[in-house]
Amino acid sequence: MQSQAHELFNLCLDAYVVDVENINEIPEISQVLFVAAEVGNVEFLVKLIRFDFDLLWKIDNERSIFHIAVEQRHESIFNLLIGSIRDIIVDGINEDGNNILHLAAELAPQEKLNAISGAALQMQRELLWFKEVEKIVKPSYKEMKNEKGETPYVLFAMEHEDLRKEGEKWMMNTAKSSMVVATLISSIMFSGLPTDGLSHNSKKYNLELAYSVSSATALFCSSTSLIMFLCILTSRYSYDDFLVSLPIKLMTGVTTLFISIAAMMVAFSASFCLINHDHQGFPFIAFLFGLFAFVPILYVFLKYRQFVDIIQSTCCRFQPRQRLL
Repeated sequence: MQSQAHELFNLCLDAYVVDVENINEIPEISQVLFVAAEVGNVEFLVKLIRFDFDLLWKIDNERSIFHIAVEQRHESIFNLLIGSIRDIIVDGINEDGNNILHLAAELAPQEKLNAISGAALQMQRELLWFKEVEKIVKPSYKEMKNEKGETPYVLFAMEHEDLRKEGEKWMMNTAKSSMVVATLISSIMFSGLPTDGLSHNSKKYNLELAYSVSSATALFCSSTSLIMFLCILTSRYSYDDFLVSLPIKLMTGVTTLFISIAAMMVAFSASFCLINHDHQGFPFIAFLFGLFAFVPILYVFLKYRQFVDIIQSTCCRFQPRQRLL
């Protein structure tokens, strides 16, 4: 269906070629341009602009397609801004005195926020977007006041205060619940650390070594995770904290917690094999309890989506630029 849509669109553009001299007098083209910018259809926009480059300069209510892209959080359209084109287009100011950085300071549409899991990651994404737009504006625009006397920074703080509070609450709840798991693992692993040396029995040596290494790994990682979550709980929760500091701490805490859970299961399996190694029917019992032993690993899969979102939001920020011509 997508390929058919592109083919139909190309046919529509070919139909306008007969009136190419009067192309700027056809209002439907400009209307379609801004509708495409609203919904974020970058392929459609690129085809239109390649067909008639003058469409790039069209304005709707003092807004270009790039102002609309900033307001609606369409990264793929925003990334089309390159070179001298960027310097000319971003200078526009709407009827309320808002420049393009003011538009970036406004709260994102709800459907864009809902695409990101967790209020803290939503806050981080809003900050990243504001910082990205800030890079392309003139220094004077950063302190420019709109008709209400608000600079972009003041407007950002006003628009995102509720989201910041929700992000603080979400981050603290996540840290508290994860701390419970990390504390339990630390307690279990510390009390279960072996006090004797390794056996000289070749059959048990590997199992004892696996138990010792996995126990130490689980204790170290759970303790690291516990420290990270404590740091989250004692953070100031300022806007800048949501940009790098809190996501990095959360990513480190969740990663080490996952490793500690896996190491704890390895330690349990090795301990179980050591105790029941000489019992009759051990292979079947070991297989059965091995399955139950790895049930806690389901916690990792339940948190997998959140973990991926943290990494993507922190490390993979914006898409590469697409060429207009």
